[in-house]
Amino acid sequence: MINNILLLKDKRVLFCDDDAVTRTQIIEVLQMLFGQVYSAQNGEEAYQLYQDESPDIILTDIKMPKKDGLALIKLIRQNDYNLPIILMTSFAEQNLLVSAANLSIDGYLVKPVNLEKLTTALAKAMQRTHKEIGLIPLAHKLFYNAATKELYHNGIVVELGSKEQELLVLLINNRHKTVTKEEIEKKLWPLDPICESGIKNIILRLRKKLGINIIVSVRGIGYRLDAPRSSI
Repeated sequence: MINNILLLKDKRVLFCDDDAVTRTQIIEVLQMLFGQVYSAQNGEEAYQLYQDESPDIILTDIKMPKKDGLALIKLIRQNDYNLPIILMTSFAEQNLLVSAANLSIDGYLVKPVNLEKLTTALAKAMQRTHKEIGLIPLAHKLFYNAATKELYHNGIVVELGSKEQELLVLLINNRHKTVTKEEIEKKLWPLDPICESGIKNIILRLRKKLGINIIVSVRGIGYRLDAPRSSI
């Protein structure tokens, strides 16, 4: 699974629960995982926050006053089937989950919620939309975030120079296809000609930073990124 922190740390979550104690406890956890946390006490308040703040994911209790979790999801699903939504329920309320089956929820959690299960459920729900997030798998525990232009290896950001960044993006955009040396030169040095050794040097530097040999040399032609197309 994609590193949980990488998926959640820059995202916005909307959490809805009418119980003050539960709300306080879970908000503390969510604040460690997400960049922004919005909270609501009932479905009406949550829907208003959804409209105003456009969260990346919603975590909501199923039983609440004014507007319950199911009614909230029905409203959202009228126009938005992509937003990940997770329901929370008690053992006594699990029969209500049958009504949620057709609302395209991404899972449910039984209260009291375990931290590990909560984090796993949130990350799995976000993983469904990781293409939109811009996270591109390159190899095991190696990802490039197209949205933030960051390379992650084992959950750590790998610093890239501007030319290394341009080269990696060029290879990603042409993955499983050989990029010629002429194409690399034209993309990276459009105004100044460069010798072949200059291209080799930047390839070597990028290979070293990737930590995994996924840049394949095609003799006499150029280079190819030997990376998976989409699945993780």
